[in-house]
Amino acid sequence: MDTPFYKRKTKKDKERRNRELYGNHSAKHVRIQEHCQENHLQNIIKEKEKNNKHIKDKKKDKKE
Repeated sequence: MDTPFYKRKTKKDKERRNRELYGNHSAKHVRIQEHCQENHLQNIIKEKEKNNKHIKDKKKDKKE
């Protein structure tokens, strides 16, 4: 044989690999969790920026 032989990847192999990496969660579930976590962090950053701007505006009003 000229071509190299690669072992077949079965559903059981994929399931075992995912279970080792992610526990009982599916790969799709992990992707969704990561996406939600990124959105949550972005929302926290936006909220902090909003609060900082609001505090700066209050300080300007007190000075005037």
